[in-house]
This record gives sequence, C-alpha cells and structure tokens, in this order.
Amino acid sequence: MLVDIADKMLDIARKRFYGIENVSCYVVDYSCKLPDMVFDAVISALSVHHLEDGDKLKLFSEIYQILPKGGVFANYDQFCAGQPQMNHWFDSYWLSYLMHGGLSNQEIEQWKERRKLDRECSVEQETGMLKNCGFQTVKCVYSYQKFSVLVAIKQ
Repeated sequence: MLVDIADKMLDIARKRFYGIENVSCYVVDYSCKLPDMVFDAVISALSVHHLEDGDKLKLFSEIYQILPKGGVFANYDQFCAGQPQMNHWFDSYWLSYLMHGGLSNQEIEQWKERRKLDRECSVEQETGMLKNCGFQTVKCVYSYQKFSVLVAIKQ
C-alpha cells in the first residue's frame, strides 16, 4: 500500500509499480490518520521532515501501534546537522550543488521556497522521538550530510 497526500506523486508510483501484484495507491494525509491496518513494515521517503516535532511524535506513535512485534519502520529523510555551523555548511553545500547542477534560477528559487516548509530535526533528535514512542531498537543505517536512513524495530 502506497500513500501520499499528492496524487501526482502517486501517479509516478503507479507507473513505476505497474503490473506488480498487491500494490495499491491511496491519497491519504498520513499526518492526520494512518490506514486502519497492521503492516509488517512502514517505509517513508523524504516526507516526515515537513512535520512539526509534535506531529512527528504523533505519527511515530501511530506507526508503532500498527506494527506487530518485529515490525520495521524505515525513514529516509532530510535532517539538520544538530550544530549550527555544521548545518550551515550542509545547506551551503547543497545550494552550491544545485546552482552548478544545471537548474535554472527559477528552479533554484522554487527550491528555496520549498525549503521554508522544512521542519528538520537532527538524527539524534528523531532517534529520541522514536524511542519515546516505544521503539527500543533504533539505528541510523545510512547518512550523507542532510540525508539519512533511520530504522526502528518494534520489540
């Protein structure tokens, strides 16, 4: 089951997963309510960083509730560095990368506008949030500057 608040994003997923059995797409605002089902795994990609911390905690609690024992939550997302100087360096790196990556000035300005919607926390902060919601095993399994993958397992 794939969920997204944006039907355009699900259109991309429908094309990518075309012909694969047991893949269904639903327009859902997961920050309000998750589907009323039990899942073995919940995977999120580049989405949770748009939520305020309180909404992240609510979401993580709901994910914990819908997972069975041994269930996994994997979150690939955008994070801040947790230290102002390092975070400034990360942001400067990505801006430089985009400016030299062939994007137009308009596309760069659109990216800057979208960044205003980001509510990044650090990997350490999110690890703490997940543990506060009941996950005992939480590990950062990949990290490259602002992008990391956290895996949490329900014991």
